[in-house]
Amino acid sequence: MAETKAEVSLEEYLNNLFSAKGVMVPLTLEEWTGGWVTIVGGINGKPTAQQFNKVFYVLSALAKSNAEDISQVRQTANGALPESKFTAAEIIALLKAYGLMVGVNADMVDGKHADAFAAKSHKHSASEISNGQISLANGGTGATNAADARKNLGAAAETHSHSASDITSGTLPIARGGTGASTAAGACSNIGAMSTSGGTFKGTVSFGSSTYYVNTAGVANFSKCYGAVYNDYAEFFPRGSETEPGDIVALDVESSTEQYIKATNLSTHVAGVHTDECAMLIGGEKAEEGEDYLEKNLPAYIPVALAGRVHVRVIGPVHTGDYIIPSEVPGVGRAVKNCETAKAGQIVGYAVESDGRTDLRRLKIRVGR
Repeated sequence: MAETKAEVSLEEYLNNLFSAKGVMVPLTLEEWTGGWVTIVGGINGKPTAQQFNKVFYVLSALAKSNAEDISQVRQTANGALPESKFTAAEIIALLKAYGLMVGVNADMVDGKHADAFAAKSHKHSASEISNGQISLANGGTGATNAADARKNLGAAAETHSHSASDITSGTLPIARGGTGASTAAGACSNIGAMSTSGGTFKGTVSFGSSTYYVNTAGVANFSKCYGAVYNDYAEFFPRGSETEPGDIVALDVESSTEQYIKATNLSTHVAGVHTDECAMLIGGEKAEEGEDYLEKNLPAYIPVALAGRVHVRVIGPVHTGDYIIPSEVPGVGRAVKNCETAKAGQIVGYAVESDGRTDLRRLKIRVGR
């Protein structure tokens, strides 16, 4: 009949588990190396269920026995020193009793109360930092002198200088030796200088002395004028028809208002020559700010040469010294022929050159009678 756990004690199992016929005998080297079959038998080298049951029963019984022993130790220890005894005062008293702590009690450390010590998290004022350096990462300079501090911070000294190439933006004011402007025109305006590239002058500009000047009203006062290399003196006359440079122009006697048209052989009041090479031009209408005087007046006025030399459109042979009068072609002149009497009101001037040609071209004349 098979044994049961209740019928066999733990001690019996321990004594007989690995025994030979109930007798504890030493194991030989061959038995150890032979494995389970050599030591405890089994069927075809495999342990039987009864053998496993015996082994794990023994292990369970041992674990239970150890747990009971640990519980017993805990009860004994708690009885000797109850949890209620684990107070600060009791611990200090026990440590002092064995000479392990001196000058310590539950409320004091080294004779000082807790309020004599700083909290785990606390702060300091700058005046309480008496040595070392505060790093840049912690809001300091990481240095103990001004020069190193500036170096660490990438800062310049309070007093320092720069080269002109270091100024890359803004404008240097006049008070600091600059012009206060970013353009040449603005600079000239700010420092009261004349631009070499043109511009608008404000106020009277004097030359040499206050006697000779040009003012904002357009009035110029000079003792002499040199360098006018162009040919004639001209005036704007009211336009009565389309003309071109070199045309002879005459008063339109059939108009009720003053106007000038291309002259013909029938004209009786020749005025001059349409010029595009005058050295001085007067008349017309005043140009406003920003307007060009010539462009403003050309649509309504003809620049007519009144004195000096000017190129005129002529046809036929012309010799130096010939008087020029209008031909049958409007605006075009011709030379007065030998034995021909010209009317005073038709003569525009006399030729100062000849070319031996007879086609339509421009020749220079001295304008005026």
